[in-house]
Amino acid sequence: MAGLTRGPVLLRAAGLLVLGALTLGILGRGLSGLPTGVIGFVHFVDLAFHEAGHVIFGVFGQFLGALGGSLNQVLIPAVCTGYFLWHRQPAAAAVALFWVGENVVDVAIYAADGRDMKLPLLAEGLTHDWNWILSELSLRDHAEAVGRVIFTLGALVLLAALTLLALDLLRVAAAPETDVVSSAGTRDGKPR
Repeated sequence: MAGLTRGPVLLRAAGLLVLGALTLGILGRGLSGLPTGVIGFVHFVDLAFHEAGHVIFGVFGQFLGALGGSLNQVLIPAVCTGYFLWHRQPAAAAVALFWVGENVVDVAIYAADGRDMKLPLLAEGLTHDWNWILSELSLRDHAEAVGRVIFTLGALVLLAALTLLALDLLRVAAAPETDVVSSAGTRDGKPR
């Protein structure tokens, strides 16, 4: 049993530690400022999906075009999560779900800045999405409260990702050697 399951167990345990540390960093930062380090790099990847969302959802009107950036940056990792769940790859789904949570927190920071507009935008003269969105909804003066609600949702998604990975770790650790399917899609060294 130790031969086949040791690698997948160790990988999941390491992943759980890394995602746990990143989650603490994300949640500890709260609604303040832009991320740094590894999450800062992921933020720039998310930004590409955010900007694409304005174009994709813009065909449905100005409001959805403005909201589309935030929608798309959450939708892309959510689709990835669904794909991995559909294909019964819970460890990969947990990582993708973590990405969803990180994006929801990123959106929360942007929404909370909707009144004060202190975050830097990509270029001078651009519209702050959440300032515009919240103004249209007559909620601009409640931007921080809206951000806190979105942040709480993001925190719950991050915790769900950690839970999913922890449950998968327990499943793999408890599984008999012949029942463990590696991330390469093999069982006992043979393709499934």
